[in-house]
Amino acid sequence: MSDGSRGQGRARYAAPLLGLLAGGAFLYVAFRTVSLADVARSLAGGHWLPAAPAILAGVVLFVYAKARRWRALLGDPARIRTPSLLRPVAVGLLFNALVAHSGEFARALTLQRSYGLPVSGVLVGIAVERLFDFLVVLAFGFVAGGYADVPVSLVPALRIVGLFSLGLALGVALALVAPALLRRLVVLLTGWWPAGAHRWLLGQVDHALEGLVPLRAAHRMPVALAWSAVQWGSIVWSIYFCAAVPGIALSTPQAALVLIAVVVVFTLPNAPGYLGSTQVAFLAVLAPLGVPKDAVIAASFVYTLLVVLPMMAAGALGLVLPARREPA
Repeated sequence: MSDGSRGQGRARYAAPLLGLLAGGAFLYVAFRTVSLADVARSLAGGHWLPAAPAILAGVVLFVYAKARRWRALLGDPARIRTPSLLRPVAVGLLFNALVAHSGEFARALTLQRSYGLPVSGVLVGIAVERLFDFLVVLAFGFVAGGYADVPVSLVPALRIVGLFSLGLALGVALALVAPALLRRLVVLLTGWWPAGAHRWLLGQVDHALEGLVPLRAAHRMPVALAWSAVQWGSIVWSIYFCAAVPGIALSTPQAALVLIAVVVVFTLPNAPGYLGSTQVAFLAVLAPLGVPKDAVIAASFVYTLLVVLPMMAAGALGLVLPARREPA
């Protein structure tokens, strides 16, 4: 085996290994002052009805809203309908829960294989989705901060979300307002590349810029933003009911603050199923509010059980079921 092949093999396992290490560290932080037996008692005596059906309803709405927003951002290929996007969305959620940020590529490849859309164009649309995600989550955070005390531990998270939003917004704005300038910058910065690689790169850039064309339609931005609000509002709803299972009476603003912590920690390397990361996110917001830690961790495991695992199960089902294609 060549040195290059060995290097690629090591790189392939680096992300999962880093995720496992991060998840183990997060679990240590979560459980270092909490008894597992206390958490188990909180779950065993939990108020599972009507919370569990409400949480699962939130999950279904999240997946549908994500697919509906994606449909708005894809533009006008009439053969692609929202139900056809549910499968690649679920597959993407599964891969993201297994290896951080791998789901975006899995989702783009799943759609490309079904409809032949360029992967680079699909990926740039997914990057725009991240912008809408961060903007909506940031808005939820600012509104929630007006009604609930923001824990000091969450302030850096809000800053991170703000910086990501600013960076993505600037990049998308440049691509929308001055695509020719952006292309010239790429040409200038990569002119020293070998001719074949340079042509390939410019082809990908052209596909990516084509993927942004639908956003120039004035009606698409509000539609995408509205579905983003529905998408993340459904997770706020689910978090509210996850907390209700072990008897935590959360307000809606407090549930929105938990959402921000969840979004931020999920952008980091994660263990499969976000194990450890979810627990730390719930603790970061609810422990400073005086909520008993065993109840907080119990609520976080309800989130894992009824939010994360059903999404992963839907993605696994999407991998084995045949793709749904609309007639041309």
